[in-house]
Amino acid sequence: MVLPALIALSAVQVAFAQEDGRIIINRVEVWGLFYKGMVIAFTIGAIVMGVIAYVVFRFRESNPKNVAREPTEGGH
Repeated sequence: MVLPALIALSAVQVAFAQEDGRIIINRVEVWGLFYKGMVIAFTIGAIVMGVIAYVVFRFRESNPKNVAREPTEGGH
């Protein structure tokens, strides 16, 4: 959702910059979009990794809240 909005916003900025008479170097614009996309990707990746680490830590077997109250062996 963020990446398409970012691409659309950058495309609109480039279009209006061309109308103003400024010279646009496409190579620079493409690298700018690439870097913005990479920042977003690393941020989302860090958030996902944080959530995974929290879930693993919270629901580990040695957590006292996750200990079985009754023995489950042989109780099909």
